[in-house]
Amino acid sequence: FTGKVNYRNHRKVAVIDGRTGFMGGMNIADRYVRGTGWGGWRDTHFRIEGKGVHGLQSAFLIDWYVVSRQLVKGKAYYPNEEFFDDNLMQILAGGPTGRWRVLLQAFIFCIANAKRYLYIQTPYFLPTQTLNEALAMAALGGVEVNLLIPRKGDVLASHLASLSYLDGLMEAGVHVYFYKAGFLHSKFLTIDGKVALVGSANMDFRSFEHNFECASIIYEAGFTQQLEE
Repeated sequence: FTGKVNYRNHRKVAVIDGRTGFMGGMNIADRYVRGTGWGGWRDTHFRIEGKGVHGLQSAFLIDWYVVSRQLVKGKAYYPNEEFFDDNLMQILAGGPTGRWRVLLQAFIFCIANAKRYLYIQTPYFLPTQTLNEALAMAALGGVEVNLLIPRKGDVLASHLASLSYLDGLMEAGVHVYFYKAGFLHSKFLTIDGKVALVGSANMDFRSFEHNFECASIIYEAGFTQQLEE
């Protein structure tokens, strides 16, 4: 049922004492440890320390208010933390209630500003028309676009729909690869080895238009290159 309903909270956020945060693609389920019948479950989740945790805490407490009507606030939830000025992070909380489709615009903006290459991982590839065109335009403009999706999906209909977009993109010069060691649930985009966009959002219209999602843009080459490796 939760896989079909719209306006669902798809964020995966954990905050401990307002000082340590976790975010990315992982839910809490046995299959993330045990894998599937055809292989392991590959995902990307990362730990945050410093001021960046405050963005996750804010996103969580707003969600808490929406469902409980209990306003939780105070300095205890936002303790003074170190600010790492050489590793900047921007937390994005996207959803269907605002005027702008924040995550869709962030993805398109990042793709449009790539100069050399893009690395993309997503388990479900059902792009909006504008996102599909942005990828094609980047490839046609000389940017090396690399898209990695699972060879076998956990939802047959979504997987078959994902495959339907590939021919046109490959004609534009996008490189498409299949992950065969199990199920790829990782969701991120890296740009030129300098900037990374990673979080809970799949590269599909449901994540951008119907779900409540959480992602971050990290402006740091070291972190970005770890993701690329």
